[in-house]
Amino acid sequence: MNRRRAPSELHRGLPPEVFARIVERVPMTEAAARYGLTLSRQGTCCCPFHSEKTPSFKVYPGTGGFYCFGCGAGGDVVTFVEKFLNLSPAQAARRLDADFSLGLFDSAAPPDDSWKQSKAERERSEQEKESKDWQLVLELRRLHRIPPPPATDPETYAQAKALEEYLEYVKETR
Repeated sequence: MNRRRAPSELHRGLPPEVFARIVERVPMTEAAARYGLTLSRQGTCCCPFHSEKTPSFKVYPGTGGFYCFGCGAGGDVVTFVEKFLNLSPAQAARRLDADFSLGLFDSAAPPDDSWKQSKAERERSEQEKESKDWQLVLELRRLHRIPPPPATDPETYAQAKALEEYLEYVKETR
């Protein structure tokens, strides 16, 4: 997972040793958490680089790398920050140095709190989805408690059953 950086990636005179030190000192799991990803116990989550419903993004704590089985993105912690924050390799190295207080550079990069906003937005959308799911479940429970129709009103019962089937379909396709 710790890929070697090509000479073309050594932007602004950063030697490969800087990248190696960052990869050694910043665990990928901590970087993922710092930038708003919530990993499962197995080290997986939904990939931040493409939209998906099933987690395919895997963090390997032993090697300090990551790989997405959905889009094929992979690499070390510097590559992750590069892609996640849309930075050059040197900017990503400086950002990691500043965010994790490594002290590898003389002048620290200004702190970037944009990850907090994206994490808050992601949590808000998850809460909205969960709220809608609960509303759907409660409506289904209400519909399951509908008593059989009186002999004079089969149309109302048929409409309620059709709505119940539709809501079950919606629940399964989410």
